[in-house]
Amino acid sequence: MMKPRWYLPLSENLSAALSIGTAPDVVRLSRYEVAAILYVLQLPKLPVRSPLEMERVFANLLTHHSDKLRSALAGAYSQVDFEAGLLQASAVEIGLMDKESVARRQYIHPEGTWNFDYAKQHTASLGAIKHEHVRLSGLVVKLSDHQLRLVQNIRANMEDSIDAQAHAGTGKSFVLNEILALMPERRILFLADVEPKLKPIRARFSEDQVWAVTFRWIATRLLAGGNRALEKKLDAISRLPLSYSALAEKAGINPIGNRNAARVAALCWSVIAKFCFSNDARITLSHIPSDQVRWLSTSEQKIVAAAAGKLWFKMTSFEEEADPLPVRGYHRVKQLALSRLHLPESIDTVIVDEGHDLSGPMVDILDRSPQTVITLGDQFQNLQGRYMPHNARIRHREMAISLRAGPALVDYINPLLAEFPDVSALPFVADKAKDTVVAEYRADSFPPEPSVVLVADEWGIFDWLIRNRDLSKGAAVIDWTNQFEPFLEGCLDFYMHDKRPSHGAIARFRSWEQLHAEMRWNDAFLRVEQWLEVVGTKFGVSGLYQCAKLAELADGKPSRPLLATVFTVKNYEFPRMAVSEDLYYFADLRSKTELSKKLALLYTAITRSSGKIYFPDTHQERIATILSAKSLKARPLSLLHLNV
Repeated sequence: MMKPRWYLPLSENLSAALSIGTAPDVVRLSRYEVAAILYVLQLPKLPVRSPLEMERVFANLLTHHSDKLRSALAGAYSQVDFEAGLLQASAVEIGLMDKESVARRQYIHPEGTWNFDYAKQHTASLGAIKHEHVRLSGLVVKLSDHQLRLVQNIRANMEDSIDAQAHAGTGKSFVLNEILALMPERRILFLADVEPKLKPIRARFSEDQVWAVTFRWIATRLLAGGNRALEKKLDAISRLPLSYSALAEKAGINPIGNRNAARVAALCWSVIAKFCFSNDARITLSHIPSDQVRWLSTSEQKIVAAAAGKLWFKMTSFEEEADPLPVRGYHRVKQLALSRLHLPESIDTVIVDEGHDLSGPMVDILDRSPQTVITLGDQFQNLQGRYMPHNARIRHREMAISLRAGPALVDYINPLLAEFPDVSALPFVADKAKDTVVAEYRADSFPPEPSVVLVADEWGIFDWLIRNRDLSKGAAVIDWTNQFEPFLEGCLDFYMHDKRPSHGAIARFRSWEQLHAEMRWNDAFLRVEQWLEVVGTKFGVSGLYQCAKLAELADGKPSRPLLATVFTVKNYEFPRMAVSEDLYYFADLRSKTELSKKLALLYTAITRSSGKIYFPDTHQERIATILSAKSLKARPLSLLHLNV
């Protein structure tokens, strides 16, 4: 049922009692309850009109004398008619009140007339945003209980660093604005992972007060040490395209075993990435991706680690290079941490948005810098399963009241939070004033109305595009960097001709057989593989891909299905979305990291919903398997549902 358009002064408790056979006590009931019961009895016989007209009929009923109303109820009451009336009330969006609301009688004006604004006022009273906070400027803003507590805590302890755990949809961005408003005299460094998050801060605050930059930018600035020419050079290097064959040639990387030089370079790039997100001082065998270790002999592993170390040295060298290697922001942050440099002392306070995505090296930099550090994030949204907590001396606060989701989502989210390993946090609390509608769709089909469909990875999107070709739904891919079409073509060439793939998702694999061995647990991959064999090898992948424009995502209610990975849209919310079944697939969840990654993926996807959310009809079965999988190994192949 949708949120009621108006409410009858009849409690849900009383209506439940009447529905099971209790007779109404016409003497003890208030005149408003008597009128409400009479209205329910008559409702199936009334013509369906607009909600306001239906409400006026009830208001007119209240103009009759109490004795007349009681007499009418005593002579007309029927349990069967009452139950039929309750069903009709639900159908025409008429709600019932709780017992306390009936007793408070705020639905009646002081002079005794019906309050037609009661539904709006009642909904507002249920809402989470109900506490007033007065800014230093005198402006009054309204906050949720948890938002207010955090702001008051910061206001009373301006010199203390605070790490705030804020569940999805709890209003982190709004609270950040309030925190900034508390510090008009301070020089603030505002850090975020990407430029779009900085735009609203730059628009509201002058650069003299708030210096809003990305992690990459601050790392580059500090590593350059005031040398503007070097800073400009490092910035240009960060924008260089990545080519594994060029990387191998420039860094002098040689083939290893049956891997050519380009594939070794791709593997080394993955080794360096794992190293950069750790707090380790040097590259070792432990940084080789786990899905590659068993394909390398012990001696080959040592050669790979040495090659990655050599590549890392060349990437981070400041010596003049005529043809430099590409370096990304996370490389520079790691380089900054290893240099033991800290943030400039001219900064008083550091504020970090999306603190859950801080890498270990960035946390280390912040923890040893002299400034007050305030981070807002949601550890349950760390999609890599490697949330890095701050130093224990930092104050910790929580925000758990969602301003985005209604009560219908609580039972889908809290079971996930309860299973996160080594984590303790407040349960997710929904805003009672918000409508979240939960529905199902067939896992092997499309939702019944165009939705933003969230998937786990490239294989999930490929799988949906195959389904789209069969069902002709006109689906398009949310693909900001235009990387997905090359992935489709790379898969086909890899499968048919063993041609070296360049896409990062598959570049490190030396053969399709190796890729299959690592991905056979993934039903979406298996469906793609079978399609490549039966259809792709004959007709290719042309025509599968359509790219969605940003405008199609703007209001979250697209005119055609839009496919996106959770990572791509993890900072968005959608009035109408669907959860893809591939988000539930897993290989082995006995590792705390793997379990955290899987739970974070589902939690982040589900909490993007701000309206209607479609779950696959296999949700209960799949989620039960995940929550019981901590002691299980990978699912046997006999349990895989190919659905091709």
